[in-house]
Amino acid sequence: MKRKLLGKADLIIIVLLFAIAVVLLLPRFFSDDKLTAVISQNGETVKTIDLSAVTESYEIKLDGAVILVEKNAVSFKSAECPDRLCVKCGRLTHAGDTAVCVPTRTVITVSGSEKTVDVISY
Repeated sequence: MKRKLLGKADLIIIVLLFAIAVVLLLPRFFSDDKLTAVISQNGETVKTIDLSAVTESYEIKLDGAVILVEKNAVSFKSAECPDRLCVKCGRLTHAGDTAVCVPTRTVITVSGSEKTVDVISY
């Protein structure tokens, strides 16, 4: 007697779990939050940027780091640190995203509107 790898009940459970995951992730990708990036160095705020108001990409040059600001995104373009982990973090596009360059003591934090709910605040 041959046994099927997946039965009807197994497929129904898989489809239901996938549907639940999609429903839970949709607000993250289709949110219309106003994103704000806060760039600080040595514990002091250097610049606060409304990312949704950016029309053209531009760079901010700080001691040891270059930050690229784009519409609804911000990232480290280059840094003078040896491992460049901050550059490898990529683009910060969602509220709560953070990138840190430890040798240059530079922190980029993206925040959104008050309606943003994440796992920690929930």
